[in-house]
Amino acid sequence: MQVNQQMIASDGYEVCLFPCEAMFLTQGEHQGYALDFRPVNAQGVRITKMPLYAPFTGTIVWNGNDHNCILQSNNKVHTPSGLKYVRVLVAHQEDPPPTVNSEFRQGFKWYETGNYADTGASFGEHLHMEYALVDNKSDRLWNEGGIGLYKGTHMWDSLYDNDTFLANDGNLDWIKWEGGVVPPTVNKKEKRFPWVLYARKFRQGRIS
Repeated sequence: MQVNQQMIASDGYEVCLFPCEAMFLTQGEHQGYALDFRPVNAQGVRITKMPLYAPFTGTIVWNGNDHNCILQSNNKVHTPSGLKYVRVLVAHQEDPPPTVNSEFRQGFKWYETGNYADTGASFGEHLHMEYALVDNKSDRLWNEGGIGLYKGTHMWDSLYDNDTFLANDGNLDWIKWEGGVVPPTVNKKEKRFPWVLYARKFRQGRIS
């Protein structure tokens, strides 16, 4: 996805998107359904502090010692597995994570890649990310034992990869949203402009 991108289906629900401009997978599923990604730009070139954009409008519901945090969707969103509440866990940002109850609109930057690890187990800047799909926002966050999100799900079953450059997709089953979407809304200034321009020309006697 791109910065400030919003994708709203024709039924009014948001579409859950991969939260970066590019995807470069470096490690397969581990610690449940987590995947690791290299920070790259939209041309696939390695960078630092790759930004993450909110894949849906949501709220931070937890943060922890590895500068990790969980963003949970405020409403159900479209996923390849149906309409669900979605949670995404990310880790290793250098700066402290957003505080609990912080809200982010879909497409707004909310996190970035880093190499911070309280345990010292992180080697090289990257993004650790895991998704879960739940039916209720009140469902518990973690599996029993504390490893992995409750109702964790394969990432390719949790989101769509529209407008993401796939530098290395790991040959996994990523798909694009092909349902209907609501066209972007034209703001009031854009709507007024043609009439304002016409009125100005009329006053100057330039309308034939």
